[in-house]
Amino acid sequence: MPPEPTTDRAVRSGFLLGLGCVVALVVGALAFFGRPHPSAARPGEATRATDAKTIRTKAGHAVRSSAKIRLDEAGNVLPDAPELGPRFLEEWEEAKRDEFLAWLKESGFADESRLLGVSKAAEDVLEAMIKEPRWARFEQEFETLKQSWTAANQEERRLIRERYEGLHVQLFDEARRRLAALR
Repeated sequence: MPPEPTTDRAVRSGFLLGLGCVVALVVGALAFFGRPHPSAARPGEATRATDAKTIRTKAGHAVRSSAKIRLDEAGNVLPDAPELGPRFLEEWEEAKRDEFLAWLKESGFADESRLLGVSKAAEDVLEAMIKEPRWARFEQEFETLKQSWTAANQEERRLIRERYEGLHVQLFDEARRRLAALR
């Protein structure tokens, strides 16, 4: 038995019902997205930071917002360089020494049973390097820079630090080059 044909009235009512739902959805979306938000300033109207509404979390704590922040440009100025204290060179040198020892360990030149943690072959290469006249002059310059550090002002300390770091970079680069030749 063939199915009964649907009547025109049932088709028409389903079509109108679907069309009505689509129109209601579009009108609702336009109303929601088209309305002006209270936080947005209307043309010609400026909003104040104190007019901002405080939003709270579920726990009741106020959400931190930048709306109420007042910045003072004079208070936001940082010095060009950090202040170099009396122990800066010592702390910097310790950090660089630790960094170099970590490189030695990664490179396979570490020996935990020895005093400084450096293998005998690596120690021999480094001692031979330091005994050369060029590196002996570096050692003297290191000592001179360390001694002048305590009496120096901040600008002089900045210059001393730059020279000290430059000497260390040269020394460590040469040591890495010579140790790499051991492999």
